[in-house]
Amino acid sequence: MNDFSYDILDLLKKYNNDTNAALAGENCPQCLYAFSPLRENLFEWVEFEPTARILQIGSDYGSFTGILAEQAKEVVVLDPRDENLEVNRIRHGARDNVIFVRGDLRDQVQWKKEILAKLKAESDGNSAIGVAGRNEELFKLYKPKSEEGQKQAADEMKEIMFRPFDYVVLGTFLMQCKKEEAGDLLREAADYLKPGGAMLAAVENETGVRYWMGAKKLENSYLETEFRGLFEELTNTWGGTFTMYYPVPDFRYPVAVYSDHYLPETGDVTNISKRYDGPGFWFGSEEEAMTKACRNGMFTKFNNSFLGVWEKGNK
Repeated sequence: MNDFSYDILDLLKKYNNDTNAALAGENCPQCLYAFSPLRENLFEWVEFEPTARILQIGSDYGSFTGILAEQAKEVVVLDPRDENLEVNRIRHGARDNVIFVRGDLRDQVQWKKEILAKLKAESDGNSAIGVAGRNEELFKLYKPKSEEGQKQAADEMKEIMFRPFDYVVLGTFLMQCKKEEAGDLLREAADYLKPGGAMLAAVENETGVRYWMGAKKLENSYLETEFRGLFEELTNTWGGTFTMYYPVPDFRYPVAVYSDHYLPETGDVTNISKRYDGPGFWFGSEEEAMTKACRNGMFTKFNNSFLGVWEKGNK
């Protein structure tokens, strides 16, 4: 997925940071993706505890940060791109419980791999030792509110990033990464969770019905078995439980969210063909296709997106 933070910053400036005015005045898909209130529906149904600390991996233009901050005690937004963090800061920086951190989970994964390679080399390749800990130099507070805040940030970065979180929310972060990176990234993200904490991550379904109807595939989409397999690896390592959820029509603009425990019946999936960012023509009706999929027990194979929720065990 391409980043268009600079376009969004221009829109915020043009409309004096009024996202509703921007939605009313613009018709570009970038504006809709960044500002549509439908984006929040992906996590609006989750009951985050008032005492919870949430690590949001991927700033995502602040689309989810508001709904998370309304419920939780603290939300730490981690992103490597200053411009995307700036969009989020403009939208939610006035909230006292939101902290913006510049950093990339992929750099942390790579750092661990380099340390492990060095340890193996020093032990003639006979060591299967893992690498624990984090490189604090990879994380920097983004735009503290004062010089005093900058100094405090340097002193407290360990407290901010290294204390376990109750939730890790990846949102659409996996869609920005290569598929071969996903396993390592989820394992690293799991390391930030306390036992009993939960991880949430959304991806596009490679065999989603929209693609059979002519839509262009997003990069790094996943088969259902591939996505489930990533969380099975986490369960094998830490224990816990996993549930798959199914945003309809997709994870970008969900109007309903089903789950393994509550799947739609025939005729429940309606009014999903209209797209603001899709092709100008279709090869068929999504509604008719999904009606048949529900009737034949194939809804999970053809729904356009997945949302995985994994609760960490105590292994």
